[in-house]
Amino acid sequence: MKSVFHLSSGDVDDWQHALANVNNLLGDDTVEMDEVALLANGDAIYLFVERSPFSADVRALDGDVRCLACSNSLSGRSIPKSKLLSNVESVSSGVGALTRLQHDGYAYLKVP
Repeated sequence: MKSVFHLSSGDVDDWQHALANVNNLLGDDTVEMDEVALLANGDAIYLFVERSPFSADVRALDGDVRCLACSNSLSGRSIPKSKLLSNVESVSSGVGALTRLQHDGYAYLKVP
């Protein structure tokens, strides 16, 4: 199975909730996961930048979760791609990436 978590909130409590959901899915032995993605757009984009309060948690997802950052959200907030954590890749638009992933069979999970 494949799942994509969608996070758009700038609230750090929501970020913590989203990361907990991702880790709960990864730790659930009753679900065979082939691929997991966490896509951030809107103010949630700040989760994926250097010095985020959860940067260590995002880095710990490396290898298990594709972390995707919306380029529109980055440019709208004047955040250069160079400020993204090393395991985060940018996508042209968050909504476009979500549409493609769902078309490719990813289950969509809006968090929180």
